[in-house]
Amino acid sequence: ALHPSSPWARAFTSLQAAPRPPSLTPSRPLPFRRGRGRKMAWQPDQTRLNQVGELLQACSDPSQHDRHVQALQMLDAGKREMPDFGCYMLLVFCKMPEAPMQLRQLAGLELKNTIRLQHHKMDPNVLTFVRQSIIDVLGAEERRSRMIAAQIITTLLSIVTLDAWPELIPGIIAKLDAQGTGGSQGAMAAMILVCEDHNNALCSQQHADTLAAILAKLMAQMQSSDAEFRAGAIRCVKHFILRLPNALVVNLPAFLNGLLALHKDASPEVRKEMCQSLCLLVEVKADFLADPQICQFVIEFLLWTTEHDSDYDVKKEACEFWSSLCENEEVASDVLKPYLSRLTLVLLNGMVYSEDELINLADEVDASAPDKASEINPSAFHVKSKHHVADDEEEDEDDEEGGGVEWTLRKCSAAGLDVIANHYRDDILEALLPHIHTKLTDPDWRVIESAVLAMGALAVGCEEGLIQRNYLPSFVTHLLQHMLSSEMPLVRSITSWTLSRYSRWIAHQTNPADGQHSLLPPLVEGFLKGMLDSSKKVQEAACSAMATLEEEAGSLLVPHVAQILQVFSAALPRYQARNLVILYDACGTLADSLGPELGKKEHVDVLLPPLMQKWQSLADDDRSLFPLLECLASVVQALGQGFTPSAPPVFQRCERLIAMGLHRQQAGELDAHDNDFIVCPLDLISSLAEGMGSSIESLVGQSQLVPSLMICCQHPDPAVRQSAFALVGDLAKTSLPHLRPHLGQIMALTQGNITPEHVSVCNNATWAVGELAVRIGGEMDCVIPGLLPPLIQLINRTALNKSLLENSAIAVGRFGLVCPQLVSQHLTSFVQPWCKILSFIRDDVEKEHAFRGLVKMAMINPQGLLDSFDCVCMSLNSWNVQVMPPDLHKELCDMLAWFKVNLEQANQWAGIYGRVPIEVQGALQQHYNLTA
Repeated sequence: ALHPSSPWARAFTSLQAAPRPPSLTPSRPLPFRRGRGRKMAWQPDQTRLNQVGELLQACSDPSQHDRHVQALQMLDAGKREMPDFGCYMLLVFCKMPEAPMQLRQLAGLELKNTIRLQHHKMDPNVLTFVRQSIIDVLGAEERRSRMIAAQIITTLLSIVTLDAWPELIPGIIAKLDAQGTGGSQGAMAAMILVCEDHNNALCSQQHADTLAAILAKLMAQMQSSDAEFRAGAIRCVKHFILRLPNALVVNLPAFLNGLLALHKDASPEVRKEMCQSLCLLVEVKADFLADPQICQFVIEFLLWTTEHDSDYDVKKEACEFWSSLCENEEVASDVLKPYLSRLTLVLLNGMVYSEDELINLADEVDASAPDKASEINPSAFHVKSKHHVADDEEEDEDDEEGGGVEWTLRKCSAAGLDVIANHYRDDILEALLPHIHTKLTDPDWRVIESAVLAMGALAVGCEEGLIQRNYLPSFVTHLLQHMLSSEMPLVRSITSWTLSRYSRWIAHQTNPADGQHSLLPPLVEGFLKGMLDSSKKVQEAACSAMATLEEEAGSLLVPHVAQILQVFSAALPRYQARNLVILYDACGTLADSLGPELGKKEHVDVLLPPLMQKWQSLADDDRSLFPLLECLASVVQALGQGFTPSAPPVFQRCERLIAMGLHRQQAGELDAHDNDFIVCPLDLISSLAEGMGSSIESLVGQSQLVPSLMICCQHPDPAVRQSAFALVGDLAKTSLPHLRPHLGQIMALTQGNITPEHVSVCNNATWAVGELAVRIGGEMDCVIPGLLPPLIQLINRTALNKSLLENSAIAVGRFGLVCPQLVSQHLTSFVQPWCKILSFIRDDVEKEHAFRGLVKMAMINPQGLLDSFDCVCMSLNSWNVQVMPPDLHKELCDMLAWFKVNLEQANQWAGIYGRVPIEVQGALQQHYNLTA
């Protein structure tokens, strides 16, 4: 029972004494079916209402902890167990104005969450009750209540759809007309959420009229005297720009004119929405710039705004426009040429650190300050398995200058200059370089830092122009001699980043007098010194720069390996979590770049002990393991047999991690898509197999790895299957006896994954079955009939991923090698695209197997090659015969000679061989003794 003096009791008493709200009176009943044909109006049960009130009161008062927790639990149980729980929440939220505001708003939030999470258990009539009542709450006195009502509307619309709620949009539009009232403000909040969350539905043809009505109302609201409504209207329309429905295309001139008319709007929020809309428009519908007057107006407005606007966020949004404009290939390539000298200077001036940024970076500068929790997320750095196959349209992400997570005007300006430099290249240097040169000697260190940042932004697009102007030698020398040793940590940091952007050019500069590398030694020394800096920010930049240099310089770093490893070894125990992840990446990149060079004992003794100490210090459930596992995967391959002493404990722990991850997922303790605990150990064992070869077989034989691997090959997450099939292929090469008992299951699982739906999975499964085929030989005859058709389908889809096509072609060639009788029957269905794919594969053992398969199939079914004999000849011409095994060369020569003799006897040689290009005929005569 409620205490008589409680606010809730007074509110409930008031509700009982007052006339019953219309929605709860028999005149407007809410029908609940009770048996066939019988209806009754919903009425609140007073006891339950009292309980709900007490629970809400306890939930809103955390001062009494035990009571608060118990109330939250009971409220959660009510959501699940009371079919009309939402009605009680709506009653409190909408129909009890005398109740404390805090309780009413809590009830509204609980109603929203109940609809979102429990709607499938709710009586449909409850949702009807909510629909009938919630629009009125948009006019509540309290702004917070109006916002909650808008959230409830968009949540409910995700469930009942626009078709089932035809009165919603007209109701919101009607309330928008009552400007200056709480109802119009609530309606605008609801309209913003509806346009943002449900623009897919609104853009459909069936709701074209509804969207047209919405846009007409929003265009009118853009002229409102209230800035909140002007900004809200633009924001709503903005959500439809990327989809460009016909209703917007028709209204686009009006929308654009309305936008441009607001260019002097006093409200920063309006100007920000205006800049964002222009950025989106130039991405998808840039033809509005074809009008010279509009184009000039837009560019001048955004240029002025980027430089002079009084609001920081507005300047930042305006600055985004320049990247969007240059990245749209449909925009005239020279549209910014008249403005380049002004624009690049504006961007250069925008790269200076603000006071707020410097305050936020204070902890990053101090190496003794602990990492923030938001910075410690090792799993965020585990992006892809090492066996990931990039889609053809994927591009490597460019390295970014650091400086905190937040996207700032400084970063936006640098990104804009980077894009402009890539687009206009040398055209920007004449006007910009003098300004940069002046800023490099400015007394304000922040201005110097911005100039160094600008030079880094120019690196990709303008490097050739800088080389032609002979600007880089003196500039790089200045950075190495003065900037890397600056007193200001942020100058040292940005200098490392900028130098890394020119690292390829620097690495290959030699002294004309003695041919020695003139800039590489001081660059290495500078980066290594920065890695041990007292500033975390400098450590991060120098370590990232070192990883970039490792990729660009490669074997040129061999003379510096000992020095590099000494610094890595010193940094491993002193780095905090975030920089430790970057250091792991640098270690792995060095191993990838130098390979067996790291396997020398003197290098192993320096690098391995601190890495293994980190390995041993981390618990099995510590996510900091992920980047370390990735690092070790590269190191193991480079060290090869040098890793042997550490292999058993690493292998055993990886096996344990895989089993633990699978068990935790099956028990529901780990999300089915949280798979780093499985993927990373799988990849590391693959690296052990690649690096140590058959030495790993005894470890596999003493473990339960293979049964776990079979489970991984069936995992619902493609990332796990991708790494699992890669490991199957590696074990086929090193530990085949332990896979043999499972071959039937492996082949069935492989066949099920030879589909390009998941490119990386398909690629690895295809590669793995090829590795198995070449080792188990004729035993493949019972599975090839099932595996060959999907592989032939892949080969004939020539637009697929290059790696997938190559592995499919190799697998088919290996099938032909071990079971030529079966595969040769299908030659005509794949030989032409197959030969074209083989022509672009590097000359190695896999290509060798495929061509040995070709010879065997040709002996059985020579007729299958005749229609594509020109493709066969061109694929033979792709070989460098100097690296071809002599016996394979003889087999191919004999095959060509056999075809010539037999086709000449049938008077077909001249016609068939005449289709082979003349230059290929000459090469075949030279390399295979084949005459025309």
